[in-house]
Amino acid sequence: MSKEKMEGVVYSSSGIPITTLYVNNLYERADVSFMTEALRTIFQEYGEIVDVVMKKSLYRKGQAFVVFKDPTSITKAMSMQGFPLYDKPMRLAPAKTVSDATVKSEGDEEQLEQHIRKRKSDKERKQAKLAQEAQKNAPHAPGAAEPSKARPAKSAAAVIPDEFLPPNKILFLQNIPSDIDGDELTTIFERFPGFKEVRSIPSRAIAFAEYDTEQNAITAKEATAGMAIGAEQKQMKVTYQRK
Repeated sequence: MSKEKMEGVVYSSSGIPITTLYVNNLYERADVSFMTEALRTIFQEYGEIVDVVMKKSLYRKGQAFVVFKDPTSITKAMSMQGFPLYDKPMRLAPAKTVSDATVKSEGDEEQLEQHIRKRKSDKERKQAKLAQEAQKNAPHAPGAAEPSKARPAKSAAAVIPDEFLPPNKILFLQNIPSDIDGDELTTIFERFPGFKEVRSIPSRAIAFAEYDTEQNAITAKEATAGMAIGAEQKQMKVTYQRK
């Protein structure tokens, strides 16, 4: 039997109360710590704040997430829609997903880890889908043959960059130094849950690490991508195997 929804509360698509407010159109040149404190001061009157998250990456500047303890605070905080902060009107909306901070405060470490894995998996699937759509919609170069006259195109998976491939139970390892063999790779990857085996191809400086589930493969990939290995400390490239 499903729980009755509370009045004045915003719910996610899965029916979970949203406690995170998405804030956009912030002054991009402001110091992150200074802006974080400003947002905390503005919204604290609408309820207890668990966390304020701002991203430093270029494409996510001007955005923040304010995490409340009580889901009813979201509706109250929306009254600040358009409030000018450093001469820029804030754009507010309930977040679409449940925040890590909320899961951490209401659950245990295992639930938090599962939540983070799912979030990363959903993000990588979305990136893969966007990459596929971008490839399909890419304009033809001047002088190129019309699609109907051109040779059959390769499958979408064949042209998507490795970094945007969707999650897979098998990881593709590249740039493996000659002094690193299958046993040493096994030592690296068997530390993560669900490990099955490593298949090494030394002649091509590549290998494959297989896990029992996509979620476990995601965990291993996040922890090992770019790891420096071998005497020369080469950075190992870790992506998903093409399906």
